[in-house]
Amino acid sequence: MPFLKKILGISLFLLISIPTFAQNKLLIGQVLDSLDHPIPYANVVAINQTTQKIGGFGISDASGRFKISLSPGSEYLLRVSFVGFKKFERVIKDWSPDEQLQIILSQDETMLDQVEVVTELPITMKGDTLTYKTDAFTTGTERKLEDVLDKLPGFEVDDNGEVKVQGKKVDKVMVDGKAFFDGDTKLATKNLPANAVDRVQVLKNFNEVAPTRGLDNNETLALNIQLKEGKKNLVFGDLSAGAGPKERYLGHANAFYYAPKLNLNLIADANNVGELAFTLQDYFRFSGGLSGLGGRTGSTVSISGDDLGIPMAQRNNARDLVTNLAALNLNYSPNAKWRHAGFAIGSTSKNQLGSSSQRTYLSSETDNQELLTSANRVENASGMLKYAATYTPKEETYVKYSVFGKVADISTNSLLNSNFAQQNRQIGTIQERTPYSIQQKGEWYHAPSDKRVYSVEVNWEKKFIDPLYDLTSNQNPFQGLIPVFDQDRYRFLQNQEINTGVFEGAFNYYQILNPTNHLNWSLGFQRTNQEMTSEVELESDLPAEGLEAFKNDNRFGFQDLYLGMTYKTKWKSLIISPSVYAHRYTWQDTQFGQEQSQSKFLLLPNLYSKWAITTNRSLTYRFSSSVNFMDIQKLAQGLIIQDYNSIFQGNRLLENGLYFSHNLDYNHFDFFSAFNLSGGLNWTRKRDDLVNTTNFQGINRLVSIQNIEPVNETLTGRVEADKRFEKFKVSAGGNWNTFSTNTLLDDRLNENSQFSHTYDFRITTTFFKKLEVDLKYEWNQNFYQSANIKNTFNTHSPSIEIDLDIWKGLKLNTDYTYNAYFNQQAGTKSEFEFLNAFLSYQGKSSPWEFRLTVWNILDTRSIQRDSFSENLISTYAYLVQPRYGLFTVKWDI
Repeated sequence: MPFLKKILGISLFLLISIPTFAQNKLLIGQVLDSLDHPIPYANVVAINQTTQKIGGFGISDASGRFKISLSPGSEYLLRVSFVGFKKFERVIKDWSPDEQLQIILSQDETMLDQVEVVTELPITMKGDTLTYKTDAFTTGTERKLEDVLDKLPGFEVDDNGEVKVQGKKVDKVMVDGKAFFDGDTKLATKNLPANAVDRVQVLKNFNEVAPTRGLDNNETLALNIQLKEGKKNLVFGDLSAGAGPKERYLGHANAFYYAPKLNLNLIADANNVGELAFTLQDYFRFSGGLSGLGGRTGSTVSISGDDLGIPMAQRNNARDLVTNLAALNLNYSPNAKWRHAGFAIGSTSKNQLGSSSQRTYLSSETDNQELLTSANRVENASGMLKYAATYTPKEETYVKYSVFGKVADISTNSLLNSNFAQQNRQIGTIQERTPYSIQQKGEWYHAPSDKRVYSVEVNWEKKFIDPLYDLTSNQNPFQGLIPVFDQDRYRFLQNQEINTGVFEGAFNYYQILNPTNHLNWSLGFQRTNQEMTSEVELESDLPAEGLEAFKNDNRFGFQDLYLGMTYKTKWKSLIISPSVYAHRYTWQDTQFGQEQSQSKFLLLPNLYSKWAITTNRSLTYRFSSSVNFMDIQKLAQGLIIQDYNSIFQGNRLLENGLYFSHNLDYNHFDFFSAFNLSGGLNWTRKRDDLVNTTNFQGINRLVSIQNIEPVNETLTGRVEADKRFEKFKVSAGGNWNTFSTNTLLDDRLNENSQFSHTYDFRITTTFFKKLEVDLKYEWNQNFYQSANIKNTFNTHSPSIEIDLDIWKGLKLNTDYTYNAYFNQQAGTKSEFEFLNAFLSYQGKSSPWEFRLTVWNILDTRSIQRDSFSENLISTYAYLVQPRYGLFTVKWDI
């Protein structure tokens, strides 16, 4: 591989070159108190006495040690500070990197109750809050918040805007303490201007409900983006407009207003260049923050999602993307007691996808290969609205009302060509649906004393979905499954309507026994009601037989009454919190007037424990038991057309699955060595799991569902590490996923196994403060095995990204990725590569930026992917967007 040789050559060049820049000298020391006890998280800064700028900084670790890299030959003022101690200052000029400097801080009684504000320190730590001064890590080339976060130690931002800190996913994003679009990380990282960010605060164990702080096992991780003073009490943001050949265009607007009482955020976007401001995936995952109550106690009703059967478009799997977005976020606090918050999001998209796939069906027949080509057009219009009012008359009381609604109009048109057993079929499908949902939630928390806390939560939700499936084929699409007279053209039209209503209520009582022990009693109720109707029509002049089997007129009711107890204790650095919930389940299934009802009693134990090994190392273990119940679609006896060659039939004899999960997480964050390490293991055993069963009739599949007796297992693991050196940063990681799923294929027990593992290595360095180079190598392997078939797929993806500050505001950004994809069974190899370049100019203090962008310079037209399900293995070649360019003008408001 020529590119691999180039990457190895560049990597070797970097490794050789970096030491030539390493002319700094280390200053090593230890911070102690007057009793010689180490002081962790003390702030250490060295100020160059000539330039009066920070020459280096550090934070002491759990042993009080610190390490700073400084340029020799200059005189520095070494300043060490920590809350409750007098500030230490000493002028240093000559020092030895082999001798440890010992610093003794004396206690300052006048400072014990004060909060130290040190504006110039790059990193500060206080309690569960870690604060980064972003100017110390950024270079000025950053455009959005995601670019800023990517420069901070311990942060990782992926292409979808998801943020991780020290290996843990960020759950919520706020700006100046106020939720930004309900805390959505993607909208924040992709839109907040980098030049508005002053500090980034990492808030561990975040809980906005004051009465319950410290009482639950909440490990919510939140970011609070603090804005620069010059961005407050005025409107700021940016406007962009761009155009290019082949009618390419882009328009984007961000406007932000932050005042003490009122915050307004406006985001608007329209483009056809693949910049996905808000996707269909975002619509389905966006919960609005109104989480249900049943999941906390271990009970889940697996209601089928609205997105089933809809191909999802991304830049790397679609040949044409057109998206529009308008979003408004509001936070208003008229006084200290009331806070109003809400957002409205509207989006549209028109995406075209194309693919060619080699499909291997896991049937016992020798002829099990299909070549399928498809062309899809997906159109979507969606809207969301949320409003929340919070009332806190005093710190001991918290009251909140929230309402959230979303609606969509989605259509998918597909043209398929199937080649199976030397027969060609031309197939056309139309899928349409207009789902909507509305949810209301009320919360009340009150602490009448420091020994008792009460809470009441009520949740109500209504959902509706009406999937329409229109299937046209030149051959009988379900030959062997449905008796249909021969004709030249077959057209099936399927209509469904599914209504879902959910009501939940929970009462909690917390008894604080002492500062390290408390009890929590929970009493709750959950009710889910569903209605489903469906039918299929065949467009034909001849009478159709067997279509009565496609009718459904069903009702499903589910009730869960539970009582739970949680005990939490802390002994030194160890927290242990066992819990147990007693559930009384009942459910009723009515189909065409015939009712079946069942009931069950279950005890679900759980355990949470956390060992704070040191102040910067922790080990967390969780054990959970949960039950997974079926919804009305899994019970429906009437047949449902799922795909052009797949029919589904539910099972009225289903019962719940019982899952046991063990999770272990380790976290290590060391300021002294600038080394971060995190990892985790998760092992899940699923008893009586609900699995799909498949009976083949040639290419056609009759799919059903049942509880499987053998235990299904899942084992996943991850490890992530990064190390910062003087001139460069190295990071590496790995992910492992192994699944063992038992199912039935042609009425025979079959075990499907999958092992997927991914490894990545990344090195980032800066030369002369002008050139930043980011090298990355990723290897992914997927191994699939069934009774008769096994295959292995490998993907190697080295990449390089370069940011060059050419001259006085003229910058070049370019990225290149090479992919080598191997299909081991077929003995085939596919290579595809992407090269993008961005040239921009923005004068000093000028609000105008001019940018020339060229995507996919090498004009790559397709990429390779693979997938595995309970009854087939697929290798895909997706069409992607061709080469195109854009000239953009941006104005900073």
